[in-house]
Amino acid sequence: MKKAIALATLISASSIGGVYAQDLAPTTPAPSPSDVTVVYITEATDSESSNDKIPPTLTTPNPQAAEAAQAQIQTDSNLMAALEEKNVQLQHVAGIETAANGGKIVYVR
Repeated sequence: MKKAIALATLISASSIGGVYAQDLAPTTPAPSPSDVTVVYITEATDSESSNDKIPPTLTTPNPQAAEAAQAQIQTDSNLMAALEEKNVQLQHVAGIETAANGGKIVYVR
């Protein structure tokens, strides 16, 4: 009988802990236009430093990065809407990163 009570206590405690853990799970809000930063990749000359903050993998055309970024945007309707509001066309997106604050940085050619 003591084993049955101990087992019942264990089961109820684990299910309560599971529900509690689910309630505390962080949720990521949908990106709004203010959470999306658009960075334009330009042809830099020797005197220009506008591309200093662009990842080295994106300073030259990288079809794999562009395809991955475009696929990510197509699966996230909120991100797509934010980019449309900023007049960014999907075919010009070269790459995408998640910023430290959870926002998106979209690199455009």
